[in-house]
Amino acid sequence: MSVAKEQAVVEALAEARASGRRIVFTNGAFDLLHVGHLSVLEGAAALGDVLVVGVNDDASVRRLRGRGRPVVPARERAALIAALHCVDHVLVFSDDTVDRLLERLRPHVHAKGRDYREANLPERATNERLGIAMAFVGGPKDHSATGLLARAAAAATAAGGLDRVRPLEHPGLRGMVLDRALPRLIEHGWLDLARLVSMQEGELVEGTARRWVRRVSIGDAAAYVKVCRPASRRRDPRVEFENHVALRAAGFRAPEPWLAALGPNEGASASVLVTREVPGQRLDHWLRDHLDELSPGQRLDIATGIGQTIRALHSARFLFPDLQAWHLLVDASMSSGAGSIAFIDLMRLERARRRVGPQAAAPGLAALALSLRPYTSARFRLAIVRAYLGGTLRGGRAHLEAIARRIEKIKRRGRFRHLGDDA
Repeated sequence: MSVAKEQAVVEALAEARASGRRIVFTNGAFDLLHVGHLSVLEGAAALGDVLVVGVNDDASVRRLRGRGRPVVPARERAALIAALHCVDHVLVFSDDTVDRLLERLRPHVHAKGRDYREANLPERATNERLGIAMAFVGGPKDHSATGLLARAAAAATAAGGLDRVRPLEHPGLRGMVLDRALPRLIEHGWLDLARLVSMQEGELVEGTARRWVRRVSIGDAAAYVKVCRPASRRRDPRVEFENHVALRAAGFRAPEPWLAALGPNEGASASVLVTREVPGQRLDHWLRDHLDELSPGQRLDIATGIGQTIRALHSARFLFPDLQAWHLLVDASMSSGAGSIAFIDLMRLERARRRVGPQAAAPGLAALALSLRPYTSARFRLAIVRAYLGGTLRGGRAHLEAIARRIEKIKRRGRFRHLGDDA
């Protein structure tokens, strides 16, 4: 089956309809074809006699998904769909929705994947007006192009030298250490717990009498030493160390974890996390200093980069429930969008067991929105949510309502969780 012009498909469907054949239509970007797409297409084909597939052109994918997408050009995406045995007709379209195509093709059924339902289907009103049945097919939304991109990034990271971790074997310390960092730590004398918890070296970044962070020099590299004294089970540095490793392996930017250690110190227990410094500035500070200088288009690009980064995080099934602007470091210009953003302070990073839905996503999105309020407009924050939802607010009511409820809950609590909070 080859890719056809729209008018040719309209004519072919007129013949099929005249012969009493049942026509099913489905649509999508199909950027990086994966098994989830195949499940939807096979499920749609089973609903009738003729399956027509609409494939978004490159410009519409870019509008809906943001810069950097699609990965695969429209002509190649359409050709791959046309090669599938369950597909009868393929056409490329340029609209953001398929309302116009539904008017022209008049299928008996409009099929979509199970991440949709009637309430959030953009074309629901058109389907109801034309008497087109709506069906939701395929398996759970466990696959995505974003997930494939994260896996590809992880493979690239591995090819360039994956973070290799070993148990820490050193007198008075237990924990874990990054293999390539161990020689540097030994050479410069940083496997000494007393030195690690000392308040005499480096610069105090933040902290209380029980927990603090200092910026120190370890040879020619800058690093951050996070100390908890006495050690707390709620803040086990090995957990945060593993979170850094997991996030980096999934292709996200995060500080390189060098050491997570626990041991006795002056009659008390102490825990330490050492991470290499990531160049950049806190997002809240960067926005405070630069946002007013930017054009509306540049502001939109930055908001889109933030939203897409959080969407990629959730697509890879990572949750950051207290995500705030200071948890994100950005490069000097934010010129590369999502590629400019690094995550820091990963103690509360979690892994989701299933696809991240509105309720699970709301805590992090709400906390981020509140932390951005002093520096950004409501339009800027809404643009982040729009990018997070794939470039449109259609079908996003559940997310917006969950975020609003969470914001009110955070307000009632009165403050954010923070490293400096004792509670």
